[in-house]
Amino acid sequence: MNCLELTIPPLPQLVTIGHTFWPPGQKHEARSFDVYDLLFVLKGTLYMMEDDVPYEIKEGSMLVLEPNRMHTGYRPCEEITEIYWIHFVHPAPVRTIESGKIPWSFPYVKGTNLDVEPNLQVMYLPKFATLHVPDILPFLERMMELHHSLSPAHSLPLQMQLAGLLVQLQAAARLQNASRARQLCDHTIAYLQQHLTRPFDAKHMEQTLHYRFDYLARCLKTYTGMSPLQYLHDLQIKTAKSLLENMELSVSEVGQQVGIDNPNYFIRLFRKQTGITPGKYRNIRIGKA
Repeated sequence: MNCLELTIPPLPQLVTIGHTFWPPGQKHEARSFDVYDLLFVLKGTLYMMEDDVPYEIKEGSMLVLEPNRMHTGYRPCEEITEIYWIHFVHPAPVRTIESGKIPWSFPYVKGTNLDVEPNLQVMYLPKFATLHVPDILPFLERMMELHHSLSPAHSLPLQMQLAGLLVQLQAAARLQNASRARQLCDHTIAYLQQHLTRPFDAKHMEQTLHYRFDYLARCLKTYTGMSPLQYLHDLQIKTAKSLLENMELSVSEVGQQVGIDNPNYFIRLFRKQTGITPGKYRNIRIGKA
């Protein structure tokens, strides 16, 4: 996967965002302008050419069209095609680099109290890639909401959503070189985080992640040492600890907040994970024991 290496600061700045459905027969007009055009295809296929290089952007894929290059639709859509597009501005990329050659763990020189200017760093944006749509769709939808009601109150949150989206895209580039097992472990963790309060359902996990539960469980176990249910319990208890420390909720209400409606079961699980009851944990943390 090729990536664009962009210097930061500054962060890329959003110009505009759109969401559209193109009917069969429509194709992108030929043009060249001085902004980046970030295209996401959720359904159908978009056929784009940048200078003389053709790209077939299929469902679940994205492409970054670079400034001051000729962008042309070389073939019309053959079916209804759902597209999100984002225009942003930023200085030209330092270079294009293959994701496997990016020094992801290279340490930067840390700033000191004597510095008066930020140290230059870099970020990476996939040029053309297939994505895990559930990771990026919330950012696109929220950006559309903010853009439709754009005001001084919403301009900064809108730019922050763009930054969050770029973090997800960079993570996708980094995961490209991770093993499939590592990727599925990360997807399983994300699923469990997103469904913290949902009753554990192996079938639903299979349907959402499109892999057999046994395989997902093995991948998670390899990198965390826990089964999916054990990992979910660990997440629930960590969340419960934070609620006990920071919220004036009863023990049963804390249990409900983390998806465990039976207070007796919540207390047993909490004691199994921590060695003490939720009430005793709260008293210790607030200095009453």
